[in-house]
Amino acid sequence: MPSAIDLLNQVAIRLHQEGKTPSLALFKARLSNQLTAPALFSAYQQWRKQPSLPDLTQLPPAGQLLAEPRADTEASQPSQLLQLQRIEAKLDKILALLEQQHVSG
Repeated sequence: MPSAIDLLNQVAIRLHQEGKTPSLALFKARLSNQLTAPALFSAYQQWRKQPSLPDLTQLPPAGQLLAEPRADTEASQPSQLLQLQRIEAKLDKILALLEQQHVSG
């Protein structure tokens, strides 16, 4: 079974292929059935700090890749997508504040 970091790397690559920026909320949406919330949060913090994040810039643009067919509710529910983006932004701010407190403390 792949490690939590390996799972995050795989999801990050898939998100990039879909034209999305990896975030904790997107990882949670994709991995909630494979990792517990505390394990996901811990792995996400480690993933963000690792010096060798997957080089997403070397991948072809999303339009040139064959993506898995999925029933994506984001396209049919624009208000949910906007709400998710606001939540992700807030979560990123919270994580940044937590990291600042951890470094300062």
